[in-house]
Amino acid sequence: MAVSLPSVSTTTGTLNAPGIGSGLDVKGIISQLMAVEQRPLTLLAQQEATYQSKLTSLGSINGSLSSLQSAAQTLASASAVKNGATLSDASVLSATAASDAVPGKYSVTVNKLAQAQKLLAAGKTSTTTAIGSGASTTLTFTFGTISSVLGPVNGIYSDASFAANSSKTPVAVVIGSGNNTLAGIRDAINAAAVGVTASIINDGGAAPYRLALAPSDTGAANSLKIATSGDSAIGSLLAYDPASATQNLQQTQAARNADLSIDGVSIASASNTVTGAIEGITLNLAKETAAGSPVSVSVQRDTGALESALKALVAAYNDSNKTIAGATAKAAVLQGDAGVLGVQYRVHAMVGGVQQTEGAYTTLSQLGASFQKDGALSLDSAKLNAALASDPAGFAALTSTLGNAIDSAVAGLLVTSGSLSSETDGIKLSITSIGSRRAQIQKHLEVVQAHYQKQFSALDALISSMNQTSTYLTQQLANLPNIFNNKG
Repeated sequence: MAVSLPSVSTTTGTLNAPGIGSGLDVKGIISQLMAVEQRPLTLLAQQEATYQSKLTSLGSINGSLSSLQSAAQTLASASAVKNGATLSDASVLSATAASDAVPGKYSVTVNKLAQAQKLLAAGKTSTTTAIGSGASTTLTFTFGTISSVLGPVNGIYSDASFAANSSKTPVAVVIGSGNNTLAGIRDAINAAAVGVTASIINDGGAAPYRLALAPSDTGAANSLKIATSGDSAIGSLLAYDPASATQNLQQTQAARNADLSIDGVSIASASNTVTGAIEGITLNLAKETAAGSPVSVSVQRDTGALESALKALVAAYNDSNKTIAGATAKAAVLQGDAGVLGVQYRVHAMVGGVQQTEGAYTTLSQLGASFQKDGALSLDSAKLNAALASDPAGFAALTSTLGNAIDSAVAGLLVTSGSLSSETDGIKLSITSIGSRRAQIQKHLEVVQAHYQKQFSALDALISSMNQTSTYLTQQLANLPNIFNNKG
């Protein structure tokens, strides 16, 4: 910046020096000079703002792609066509339908529930008093079916036979001196996990403590025969063979199969969980039906989750497409960005491309989702529902394949070595570089400002000196007339 030198005029007899001395605005002059010097910092700030805007846009794009990936994962996991079952009386039974269940309506009558046999030993006065001598005694539990015409009288059979259950191997529990009490026998049986549950019941009598035994499984083929070898006192308490006179335990409940009918067909089940009676349906029996009140079980396709997942994928794709289009539009911060546009193309090709499946459907458009002129997906609900109804398995096959393919493709775009991450890293590096350049320029400006301060402080001092000289000369010029008059 040029500084005008003071002008001197003798027409008035005075020396004019505007802004001379202490009137010189050194601070203001330096401030204006430094504003010019700081222009590189302004340019750097503008560059940094542009880079930050690009980072924000790339972050939005990454976020939209992550949402698309999540939607694809949900679609893949929801692709198995599910079936649902509704009941006219859920208090009698519940039902679950597998994917292979055939839609239809069934009438179920529960005549009897399956139950486990229950046996009760003679009473003891204490749960901790030793039974017998403590000699090693083996209890052998055999599971099987009791056949009897007369049935038990007061819990004892007189005409029964016992057929061992060939699918279950007899199991043994050893009782010794350390556990030959009522509580010890109970704990030993339960700890052995042999398929028999033991408990102690207090009946309130003179010898109130009674050992109760029950098979873990229900069903007529899971009745018990208990053989003992060792201490006779334990044998006298627990030996039980319904086909012989050795029945030291009292049967309080007979083992029984569930008795039900489905559409008039009689069915027996060892368990109250009935599988296979209706293809793909599991019935869980809870109580017997009232006479003449069968339960209606309706099985239908449940495609709600699959339909919702596909709609969510379409919405996520449209959001991603809109985000990328906005960021790369004319005058946008990522206008014409090749890396971002390449990502958009790859996602579009993946969503709209042909998929290799085992079903009849191979493209998303066959399921009702098609591209519009603006690149967005539009979902035709009528076409979607028709595709589901026509070939639900083929529908599921395509959505599963497509969901996994999109998930994999987007994962590849979002990895640290992907184009978006690479571009993001490059921009961050540029911002870091701007920070370094800014620091260098600021150090330079400090030196420049100090130099200006020194120069203009010296100028201020010079002008102050000149001002004093001017004052002196003015005084001397004012005295000239007097000098000449005195000489005359």
